[in-house]
Amino acid sequence: MAAPTSLRIPMKFDPAFDPRRTELLSRMVEKWGRFEGVLTNGHRHQLYGYIGSSDRRMSPLLRPGSVVLVDTSVRKVDNGDWTTEHDRPLYFAEVRGGYRCGWFHQQGSLLVMQPHPLSHCLPETWRVPDEAEIVGRVTGVVTRLNEPENFPGRGSPEERGDSSRKDP
Repeated sequence: MAAPTSLRIPMKFDPAFDPRRTELLSRMVEKWGRFEGVLTNGHRHQLYGYIGSSDRRMSPLLRPGSVVLVDTSVRKVDNGDWTTEHDRPLYFAEVRGGYRCGWFHQQGSLLVMQPHPLSHCLPETWRVPDEAEIVGRVTGVVTRLNEPENFPGRGSPEERGDSSRKDP
């Protein structure tokens, strides 16, 4: 692996940015800056995703407010060989009305998101490619270890992100 060169970091967010929704950072950031370090190391097939503060679908494995690194060169779901929740690949998907990040499996033209069992959220399904597509495979994550008080707690299904209703 090559030595780190630099890291692009968000300097200014789009005024329409809603921190409760899961999004691609490239659509939320108006201005990027440079910072010494490495995440993407200049690879053009990598994007950042943001897990909305009200998206609890993958908690406690992937907490709300996390930033994920997405490899866009891997756009096909691997339904195969994993043995634990830590081995199972995570994917970032664009769905009608928003984005989802989590465990997916595909059966023909049906894409299914399986939330973490401890999240108490329901699975969601979409038709591919009409209603959803895989943006890429998650290859890295930056997350909090302790949840701050300002994140919404257990509330309504919409607040927890377990509703199958699509956001407007």
